[in-house]
Amino acid sequence: MSSLVYIAFQDNDAARYLVESIIQDNPHAVVQHHPAMIRIEAEKRLEIRRETVEENLGRAWDVQEMLLDVITIGGNVDEDDDRFVLEWKN
Repeated sequence: MSSLVYIAFQDNDAARYLVESIIQDNPHAVVQHHPAMIRIEAEKRLEIRRETVEENLGRAWDVQEMLLDVITIGGNVDEDDDRFVLEWKN
């Protein structure tokens, strides 16, 4: 089994702020641009933090808003009001 976790978004304005925030908090992540899709993958863990997205977006942001732009994910999800984490647990 691969140890890569990933998330893919529709390539739109909202997703671009998400990608910027994800890379800021996960410098080990790799971004792949495809037609109409942006895929981000990382070894074992990827964390999306509400606080970082709000700073980049310039407004309050609910983690659930992200799901409107998600195409697919790979990894176990741990989610609360402040973060969305993808990781593989043993």
